[in-house]
Amino acid sequence: MEILTHWYAGRSQNELATSLGVDRKTLRKYTAPARAAGIEPGGPPMAEVDWRSLAAGWLPELIDTPLRQVSWPGIECHRDYIAAQLKDQ
Repeated sequence: MEILTHWYAGRSQNELATSLGVDRKTLRKYTAPARAAGIEPGGPPMAEVDWRSLAAGWLPELIDTPLRQVSWPGIECHRDYIAAQLKDQ
């Protein structure tokens, strides 16, 4: 959603790639469906919920967003220790 929102606001691909830390090919991948649908930067304001609805149709593989951080279960057993260390700061 962040890529689409910033792209729609008129930021250049170079600006987006630098600020979001993504490759320009990735930007094109995610903005291509919007362009194919006739959406171009600078149009009427769109809320994030609007972008989410559109993206669900364009990129359904991104809608399934369960926890994918595979290292978290290994860290979970240290949660209490980490929390205690953070309290002491």
